[in-house]
Amino acid sequence: MRPLKLTMTAFGPYKNEEVIDFSELKDNRLFVVSGNTGAGKTSIFDAICFALYGDASGEDRNDSKMLRSHFADDQVHTSVDFVFELKGRAYRVFRQLAHVKSGNKGATGDRYELYEIIGGEEIPITDRFIVSQVDEKIREIIGLTKDQFSQIVMLPQGEFRKLLTSETENKEEILRRIFKTNLYKVVADQLNEKRKEMQQICAELAKIREYHINNVKGSLAGREGSDLYKVFQQQHYNTHQVVEALDKEIDYYVGQMEEKKLLLQVETAKHQEKTAAYHQAQSVNEQFNLLDQKIATRQELASQALDIQQKAMELSLAEQAVHLHVYERHYVEMTEELTRKNKLLEDALIECEQAESSFRSAEANYKQEEGKEKLREQALRELERLQGYLPTVKDIDEKQQKVLQLEIEVESLTKQVANAQSELEALQSKRSEKLVQVKELEDKVAYLPEMTERLNLLRQHATMIQEYLNLVQRSSEEHEEERELSDTFEQANQAYSVVEDLWIEGQAGLLASHLHDGDTCPVCGSIEHPKKAAMIGEIPTKEELEQLRKDKSVAEKKHLEAKAKYNATIRQIQEKQQQVLEQGFNIEGIQESIAELVKEGKALANEEKELKENHAKHTPLKQALETLDQTLEEKSKQKEHTSTLFNDKKTAFVTEQAVYEQLLAALPEEVRSLEKLEQQIRDTEENKKNMDDAWKQAQMKFQEASKRNIEVVASRTNADNLKNEAVAKKEKAHRSYFEALKQAGFETEEAYKSAKMKDDARSALKQQIEAYHTATKTIEQQIEELSEATAGKERQDVVMLQQHLQELEQRLEIIRNENIQAELNYGKGTEGRVNILEAEKAWQDAEREYQLVKDLYDVVRGENTKKISFESIS
Repeated sequence: MRPLKLTMTAFGPYKNEEVIDFSELKDNRLFVVSGNTGAGKTSIFDAICFALYGDASGEDRNDSKMLRSHFADDQVHTSVDFVFELKGRAYRVFRQLAHVKSGNKGATGDRYELYEIIGGEEIPITDRFIVSQVDEKIREIIGLTKDQFSQIVMLPQGEFRKLLTSETENKEEILRRIFKTNLYKVVADQLNEKRKEMQQICAELAKIREYHINNVKGSLAGREGSDLYKVFQQQHYNTHQVVEALDKEIDYYVGQMEEKKLLLQVETAKHQEKTAAYHQAQSVNEQFNLLDQKIATRQELASQALDIQQKAMELSLAEQAVHLHVYERHYVEMTEELTRKNKLLEDALIECEQAESSFRSAEANYKQEEGKEKLREQALRELERLQGYLPTVKDIDEKQQKVLQLEIEVESLTKQVANAQSELEALQSKRSEKLVQVKELEDKVAYLPEMTERLNLLRQHATMIQEYLNLVQRSSEEHEEERELSDTFEQANQAYSVVEDLWIEGQAGLLASHLHDGDTCPVCGSIEHPKKAAMIGEIPTKEELEQLRKDKSVAEKKHLEAKAKYNATIRQIQEKQQQVLEQGFNIEGIQESIAELVKEGKALANEEKELKENHAKHTPLKQALETLDQTLEEKSKQKEHTSTLFNDKKTAFVTEQAVYEQLLAALPEEVRSLEKLEQQIRDTEENKKNMDDAWKQAQMKFQEASKRNIEVVASRTNADNLKNEAVAKKEKAHRSYFEALKQAGFETEEAYKSAKMKDDARSALKQQIEAYHTATKTIEQQIEELSEATAGKERQDVVMLQQHLQELEQRLEIIRNENIQAELNYGKGTEGRVNILEAEKAWQDAEREYQLVKDLYDVVRGENTKKISFESIS
């Protein structure tokens, strides 16, 4: 890419428009951009990068808002117009930065344009001039992203300075940041983490394998003379030896299980034979015991015979009493029926008396209401008279409401006319005041541009001097920081050297501790070791040494960076001092100069602030004056309209009021109010309704009382007849009941009632008697059967048989436990063998993966014959 023309406006240190025409170089492709620090050299490259990608070229200037000139006028936008040639074709890109203008809340003014120049004519090469399309098209034309452009085409100034001034160990980090090779370092770091992880996994898997071997040692290695016992007695053994000995131990326990199973079968057969003999003897003794129990039971049943006979007699009387229950129940029902009929007759007599009393009261009320006929007719005529006035009174009431409404409107319009006149006078007075204020402000703000230009110049001088003073202050701080970091680096370097020497001695001692006469030395190849290195105390670990090396590198890097930073600041002080002298200031009295500048600047700033505030007030005042003129015109029109409306409403009010008074004079005094007339009509209607309702109620109650009186007399006669029938039925049931008692053999009613039993009690007694007879018969039969079964037999000594049986069971338990132990040992051996082999395989797999990751890590970081890393060849 070849730059042709660069135009910068309000960009970086350039307040106005700055044009650089690269076409003047013609065919010279190598040129130098030179100038003092802060003159704007880097801003040229920032402008090119901003035009192409919207960002500056360096990481320390990656905020696009920082690119705007601090000295630019608020109305001037920051922009870059860049013309360049690429692959024989010319392009122009224009990019304008949005900023927040004074008085606005948001940033405005951003623009993006991209053209191809063909034959001197600019042709747009995007559908729309929006940032996304312009950025995408530029990346397509150049073929590089912003990071790639900064990495390949335009090396940032600050990063290149750090590279030149840094020491060897720091160049790697700087080159990594410049050429964006952090990815390869990340790969190397991840491989290193994976290597450490696999190393840890191998160690853990080795511990798991050792754990399973120790489990076998603790559970199966106690049998003296076995191969497994001999292996574990050795000081060193491997997994193959343990597995081989464990296989033999498993075979031993297989033989033990077979032997114990045969012995267990023989002893079990003996135990079963003795058990059968024991159970047979026990059965004979149980039959003799059962025969004794049955004889005792028969004697007990014989003692209950008299009681059972007495209960049988009671059951016979209770069963005879059951047949008399029907007669007794019929007699009780007839007695209860007579009681109910007596109660019915008493209720009928009481109801008769009540009906007679109600009839006399209803008859008197009926005659009283019948005599009020004339009053009812008089109320009807009064109601018709009042209702005749109602339409006329309603019309008069509507006229009255209309007159009142017109009166209210006339009063309201009177007040509106007065208020409108007052508002017009107040607005005219306010307009006169605003006009005077606008005139005064226009005279004051005329000096604002001249004062602003003078204030900007003072600020530039003050900024330049303050930057010089800040650099001087910073150089002192950086010099002190550089000295402290130098001391820190020396301490870290000494600590690393001491630990490195200890680690080398310790590694030699460790190597020597594993050398034996006849073994080849991995260093010199000798098989004789007359002067082996001795072990020292505590040996530093590789990780500790590596950490100290990193600490030393970090301390050295910080020291070199601080030194370069300090030297750069000294150069900046020299350049800034030259600028101060060029502006006519004396270095020796620089503090007094900046104090005078600040004092003068504050005074000008206050004056400028006051003028800006007046300028800010001028526009709103002018707008307010225009608004007042419009308001005055609108208020005048409103006043004229209100006056016209007032005159119309006043005329209508006088007319309606005359008509209302004429209609009102034609009505009686008591009915002129619609509210009073309606109330009189409601009262008259209610009075008439009450008298009509009372007359209807008296007629209805008189008819109901007459009907009820007839009904209760008939009911009393019927109740008297039913009582006589119930007396006759009770006497007949009494005779039938006592005749049945005599026929059943009961002398008195008390004897019958004492013999009565409930159904469940009678049934239970019957079952008890039958159960006794059944038990007697059954026990005789059982005694006869048991006597036949025990004939010719004797009782057996089961205690001695039980002792022999227990001895056999104890022997069986011992053999069974020995067999279980053999099975457990076989299971432990089999499980331990599987666990050991699985742990051995997992460890071997992890060891292979660890070696693979370690080899990859060594290749990536350059631990190879060529000493070349991925990052160095990228």
